[in-house]
Amino acid sequence: MRRRDESFSETVMLRCRSGSRIRSACLLVCANLVFGLMSVTHVVAQQPRRVGRLLVIDPCPPDNIFGVRTPDTLTKVLAERGWIQGQNLLFDCISAGGRLGDIDKLAAELVAHQPELIVTQSTPAIRALIATKTALPIVMSAPDPVSEGYAQSLSRPGGNITGVADLSLELAAKRVELLREFVPELTNVAVLLPARVDGTFLSRLENQLNRAVERFDIRWRVYNHHGHPDDLEPLFRAMRDDGFTCLYLVAGPFSLAHRKLINELALKYGIRVLAEHPQFAHDGALVSYGVDVNEVQRPMALQIDAILRGARPETLPIFQMTKLYLAINMKAARALGIEIPPTLLARADEVIE
Repeated sequence: MRRRDESFSETVMLRCRSGSRIRSACLLVCANLVFGLMSVTHVVAQQPRRVGRLLVIDPCPPDNIFGVRTPDTLTKVLAERGWIQGQNLLFDCISAGGRLGDIDKLAAELVAHQPELIVTQSTPAIRALIATKTALPIVMSAPDPVSEGYAQSLSRPGGNITGVADLSLELAAKRVELLREFVPELTNVAVLLPARVDGTFLSRLENQLNRAVERFDIRWRVYNHHGHPDDLEPLFRAMRDDGFTCLYLVAGPFSLAHRKLINELALKYGIRVLAEHPQFAHDGALVSYGVDVNEVQRPMALQIDAILRGARPETLPIFQMTKLYLAINMKAARALGIEIPPTLLARADEVIE
């Protein structure tokens, strides 16, 4: 059963409404956009475009790609550029409901609608869209688009894909190093992942964690869930019984949707949570270090706007996120009996009491 109400990783589809009269008007608008002749005033006045969001993984709010509080940055920046929901943008939502096996089918259905633009923040969805051999413009967010084969280079992507390189994987070893600054006895790290995970993603995560093994003489082990909240408590009990006192929490649809429950169980079983994005620390993780997902949306919105106005994705540089955000949750630290060094608190972008 597809979920139409909520998801984290989602693909956004922009296309004209059906109907010959409206379709003709939309084709005329598209021609104007190609030649760069349309002003923001004209854009707002044109016939609405349909924005369909392909929600491909797990539950999160339907009006937000990244599962954070609304209004999201993507929507706000698009509005600033003249793209207003309900006026010239309309949103549809469909979801695979956590079933990775459905992504190929949904990607094919999405492409068959011939949208003006597809936007995704899901690595499996990017691969599924590429497999359709579509030439439609795609704006994506991924850890390393060049290494993953989505683009020739960051400066000149060269195909129908542009977007944001978000650094989410490249910081795994650095995050472990950061945690060891105030948990020097750290010798083991559990990793929570779906039972089915993209092979390329898993290989790169393993490489990062193995760097931490070499540098800090730690061990790590993956604990797999099947996409159900009921999976979590037995996994945390197993982590504790296996002697794992730290959880490296990979950002994903399931972990973002259930981050409060994950953090509650971590406290219950005495496990420190090391996370990728500040949204996790806001909801109880001990520490997070990485890009702010709200900020990832800003360059994505600008690229969406540029393509809708006639730019070709192969000419739009992939934006490299560089600002990293350190958040420390003092409530979690006190509950776990951990003292945070003053020097580390001074370096934090946010200290959550």
